[in-house]
Amino acid sequence: METDFTEIDEGADYVGYREAFSLISSNVSPTGVEEVTFDASVGRVAAEDILALISYPSVDVSLKDGFAVKSADVALASNREPVCLKVTGSVFAGSDFQGEVTTGNTVKVCSGARIPPGAEAVVSGEFCEETPAGEVYIKADAAKGRNILRAGSEVKAGDTIVRKGETLYPGYLGLAAAAGINHVGVYQRPRVAVVGIGDEVVAPGETLQAGQLYASNLVTMGAWLSYFQVDYVSSVVNDHEEAIRKELIDVLPSVDVILTSGGAWGSERDLVIGVLDTLGWQEIFHHVRMGPGKGIAFGRWQNKPVFCLPGGPASNEMAFLQLALPGVLRMAGDVRPTLQTVSARLTEDLVSRHLAWTEFKDATLSRDGAGNNTVALYRHRSRLQAIASANGLVCIPEGTESLKNGDIVPVQLLAPRLDDI
Repeated sequence: METDFTEIDEGADYVGYREAFSLISSNVSPTGVEEVTFDASVGRVAAEDILALISYPSVDVSLKDGFAVKSADVALASNREPVCLKVTGSVFAGSDFQGEVTTGNTVKVCSGARIPPGAEAVVSGEFCEETPAGEVYIKADAAKGRNILRAGSEVKAGDTIVRKGETLYPGYLGLAAAAGINHVGVYQRPRVAVVGIGDEVVAPGETLQAGQLYASNLVTMGAWLSYFQVDYVSSVVNDHEEAIRKELIDVLPSVDVILTSGGAWGSERDLVIGVLDTLGWQEIFHHVRMGPGKGIAFGRWQNKPVFCLPGGPASNEMAFLQLALPGVLRMAGDVRPTLQTVSARLTEDLVSRHLAWTEFKDATLSRDGAGNNTVALYRHRSRLQAIASANGLVCIPEGTESLKNGDIVPVQLLAPRLDDI
């Protein structure tokens, strides 16, 4: 894995990682709000409290196929001494029983059917034996309320189903539908432009010339954006001021946020910051005491956030995952940690290179014989192999001298699910 914070003593004028994260959080805001139907809302973030319009169920209903009874009639019923009741009718889900359950009588009900007037409980059909003569032998008692789902017991009209800022998962949507809701207000997801900058960079699918390389950073960033259901457009431009200027001006009107890759460090061939300066952007920070990824810059241009990421694969990945992607997701109303975190036992010592810096290490998360999570550094000389194969990240926070073998540490997951480890 590449380490891009050599000459770390020069970082005195850089912002710290936590400060950079805070500056991004305070300079991005939700893109907007829209009303969507349920099929377009799963995984989105609620832009308002979602309140039940009706109670569910709207009436008392049966939880079982069986017989609606008065509890006193079957109080002494047992397998050895069943109670015989007269069946006076039946009721199914969505229909009503015209009449009521009286002493000595019962009504056959199916699961989901409205409880007939006068009934106090339902005896499950497995404890009942019907006869051709229109009677049923009940072999179990049923206290008042047995196998009855009371009106409003699932949700009452006016109850809060989802609070503003919470993610809409499938279960919430099912409950909202039962409560009479058919559309919800959610935060819009931002549209992102991902711009690769460099004479040596070629868009995937095009022909490579000697000394050129494919824009793998754009593919990696785009894949993460797609994973979080964020739409994006991508492009590659030469490392020339006019080409960079034209591309930025062209993409700005159709997107909510711009990410650039490459040209962010500061040499005479790294021009993107200079171009943005001439375009009148507001630079909020440039360089972070974070390794890899220190070359990131962040600012606003015509009220839209712009993230300028370094071009080295490891630096690009870390700047994107730890700072740019959380900023983009906050524009969609999502303030949760971007990557799922689990605890694991460290199997080696990790020593900080500098107390003033935050370091992120590619790691391999696995399980020991007892099923406990363990984590070790991922070691591979190839930067792209590390990005592809490491399944976790370990952080040595600013101000921490070392992490010790045996310490329980948080690990950010790069695999979508812990089961993939």
